[in-house]
Formats: sequence, C-alpha cells, structure tokens
Amino acid sequence: MKKAIFSFLAVGLFKYSALLALPIIFGIQPVKGDTTYFCTHRLNLDEHGKIVPWYSPAGKAYENFLRSRWDFVRKNVPPSPGPLPRSNYPQYFFYCAFRQQDDKLVPDTWMNDPGEKLPNWFESARLYYAYTGDSTVMKIVRDLADYSLAHGMSPGNFAWPFFPYTAANAGDTLFTGFTSAGRFARHEVQVDHAGEIGLTFFRLFEYCGDKKYLDAAIRIADVLARHAIAGNGERSAWPYRVTMDNGKITSPYGANWTGCYQLLYDLTKSGLGDTISFIPAMEKARSFILGYPMKTGYWTDGHSDTNVNSNTYKSSLSASNATLFLFDHPEFDTQWRDHIPMLISWTEKNFIERCAPGEPSSMWGANIAGEQDSFLYKMDYQTARYAAECARWYGVSGNGEYREKAIRSLTWVTYCSDSSGMAFESPVSKGILSWWSDSYGECPRMFYQVFTGIPELAPPHEDHILYSAAILRNVSYSEMQVAYTASSGGGAEYLRLKFLPSAVTLNGRLMTPGDPSVPGTYRVKSLGDGDYAVQIRRNGPGKVVVSG
Repeated sequence: MKKAIFSFLAVGLFKYSALLALPIIFGIQPVKGDTTYFCTHRLNLDEHGKIVPWYSPAGKAYENFLRSRWDFVRKNVPPSPGPLPRSNYPQYFFYCAFRQQDDKLVPDTWMNDPGEKLPNWFESARLYYAYTGDSTVMKIVRDLADYSLAHGMSPGNFAWPFFPYTAANAGDTLFTGFTSAGRFARHEVQVDHAGEIGLTFFRLFEYCGDKKYLDAAIRIADVLARHAIAGNGERSAWPYRVTMDNGKITSPYGANWTGCYQLLYDLTKSGLGDTISFIPAMEKARSFILGYPMKTGYWTDGHSDTNVNSNTYKSSLSASNATLFLFDHPEFDTQWRDHIPMLISWTEKNFIERCAPGEPSSMWGANIAGEQDSFLYKMDYQTARYAAECARWYGVSGNGEYREKAIRSLTWVTYCSDSSGMAFESPVSKGILSWWSDSYGECPRMFYQVFTGIPELAPPHEDHILYSAAILRNVSYSEMQVAYTASSGGGAEYLRLKFLPSAVTLNGRLMTPGDPSVPGTYRVKSLGDGDYAVQIRRNGPGKVVVSG
C-alpha cells in the first residue's frame, strides 16, 4: 500500500466536470480556449473522444516513455542524504519514493522496498537492453543486486538462512526489515518477494555468468524447498510472511507464487542445485495456485509495506503475475485459454470498476486500474499491467476488443511522466507519491509485453527485439541484421524489423519458416510499409542471427 502521501503534482487541483462528470480530478488542467493538459502534457483525443498519444510523432510515443524514464534514472536522481556511506548512492537504493521540494528531488521517509524494487528493475532493464542494445542499464541493476547480496541477506544461523530481506526502514544502509511504522517485526519478510529476488539472482547469473548470483539463488531455492507444504484455503504453499530468525509465521496465506515457482523450475531445468527437492516443492506450488486462488479468486498479496493477514484479501499484482506467467508457460495450466480471459475479467471487476472515492474507472476510453483491496487508487503501473494482459490475450485470441483496451490504457500511461521522465504514478489521486519500484520498474517492463501482442506500437522503420521471456546476451543491431545469444533452452522472441528476414539461424543452423508453436521455426508477418513482425521459436539456447 502506497501510504507515502504528498502532493507534488505541479498541475494542482482543478474542477473539470465537463470531461469526466466528476466533481474533482487531480492532474487535469483546463487552460484558455479548448486546450486541456493532463500531467503536464496537452491532452490529445481522437474524433471519438478517446485518448491518443501526446508525443509527436505518435509512432514513437511508447518508446519515448521507456527512454525518458531510464534517462531520468541516469541523469536526474541525486545522491541519498548523508552521512556516508549512504550519500555515495542514489536515492533509490534506500528509499521507496520521491517528491519534489523547491525544485529538488527529495526522498520520502516511509520505507525501502528492495523485495519489489530489485526484481522489477531487473526485468525492466534486461528488456530495455534487448530492445535497444544499451547495456548501461544492466550495470544499474547489478549494483542494486550486489548491494542486497552484501547488506540484505539473513545470517546463516537463522531459521530461514541466507534469505533476502524484502523491506527496510527508509535510509537504512543495512537491511533488517521495515519496523519504523510498527507494522512488522525485525527480520520479517514477504516470502513471495524474497523468492522473486532469488529468481533475479539466477537470471543475473544467466546474463553475466558470475557464480555468486547462482550460489545465492540456490541457497534461496533450498530454503523454499525445505518450507513448501501442500497448501489449502487457509495456508498457502509457503507462508506469505515469516520472521526469519525464529521461523515464526506471521501470515500463512498468500497467492503470489509464480516467481518462487519459476526459480525452482529454472534451476531444475538447468540441472543446478538440489533438483530432487525442488521438484516436489514446485508441484506443491502449482497445485496450490491452480487449486485455490485460480478457483476462489483470492489472489492475496499486500505489497511490502502492508501487514495483510487474510485468506480472502485481493491484490491485482498476484493475479496479474499469474496471468502473464501463463502466456510464457502455458504448460503450467492445461486450462490457460479459459483462465486468462477469466483473470482479465477479475481485474476489471475488482480493480477497474471498483474505485477510490471520487476517482474514475476510465478516462477518455482508457480503463485505469487500482492496486489492492485497501488501496484502490488508480496507478500507472497497475494500468500498464492491465494493458499487457489485454495485449497478449489479443495476440493469442485475435479478439479486437482486447486490442482496443490495451492501446487506450497504455496510451493513458504514457501521459504519466513529464518530459524529463519524472513519474506521476497516480495522477488522478490526491498526493500519492511515485515509488521507484512501481514507476521505474514494474510500469515500464509491461510495455514490452504489450509490444508482443501489438507490435504496431513499437516505432516504425526501426529494428527492435520486443520481448523475450529468456535472458538475452550479446545483443547487437546492424544494417539488415539483429543478433543475440539466448541463455535458456527453448523459448520465443518477438521482433519488429524494418527489413524482410531472408534467414534466421540458431548456432549457425537455419531455422525454417512455419508455425511458431513448433520449436525450431519462425513466422514473419507484414506490418505494411516495409516493416515486419517476427516471432522466433527456438529449440535450444545459443546465438540467433536474423538477416535480411
């Protein structure tokens, strides 16, 4: 729950009932004439009154959002306030959110959330690297990961040893838990987010080969395997919250387990670690997810600053993670084609139609999404999640209704930054701060999933790897050629190209055009005007070269 509240939107509070039939909306500023501004940008609507990009040219609007948010991280974030060693690090190392004060960026002092920040920033960075070939963003996330490894792991004599801390007090340089608000005990963690940190460590190992990341991932997986249970409607496969020193369970039920499952799955598939113990733990997690939240709708997760202890609490994040996981791992659920549209409908019912007082469920044709039962405020990153789910389902089903939903919602998200890339995470809410984990990790990483289903939203006449579930290395773009090395065996990559591929090779061997559901094939679709969408289905790891 984003309890860090401080109004930093320069556009202020305005009454503008003509647009939304609502008495008060934040972030919307009418000016003289018919021009209206939303989050510092001129509001552009089509002939049907639906939102379209503010950025020109419109074909680069979504890419501009991604580039500007990374540019903001690289150029506009000051050091943390002292003393040393804290002031040697940017503010996002030790604080959850920021606000503007006297035209300066100052950190909010509510908490720090490495359990959400590190996994989301890593995903955003590795997808941006694949999309652009710019590896500088990977240095940023490696620094974050190295800091957690050195200053955010439990001691070896704990009941949950060598396990990551998922939260800390604001400004703490040693992570031992979020205790300053009186909600949690020292050493208390959210197990789901800790498992996602473990997955991040493993994926970093796949990216750079540094064994320290693999060792950390295996230690985390060992703890997860040791504590997995069958689960039921009151106790999940792992406890949602636990105090690591004594093993006390403080919340027995949660539903955000796809990250933990994938850590165990990826290690097992690679033959790394104690795979004999990982396999039954994986099956317990899978059986719980499909047998309980998938049937009951109780997708519980309270985020890193809320002490939720309930088996009926609902969180958009948990359901969304499961939905997006199924697109990449349909083998997990034989009924995935039924469950995915069901989960999208669940999101619409619980977190679009339900609203915080005075807030809309949609704006100019764009559905906008809230976060969790006790925090229904509309957020940019939750709306981006919803757009990703709709876009990918459109890519599978061909149902144009989902394409329209995805485009309008993602376009709304592109308004949620100023021109420098400074985020307005919740522009229709009063005083919700922008969180680093949400606005600069979880939100932009969803754009690549949207590109997967709707490659037309990527810039025309450019070459880009739009999305891959696998870790890619050695990404290079040259005239009439895109090349990369995929770390994992099997998997799919999605590209938009300004040339028609004449050959696709994996480790020097030609792949054949055909059904992309069959390993070892690729499919090319014309987007018009000399551009093409390409889907590649590898049958193993290695170097892929796409040539014109």
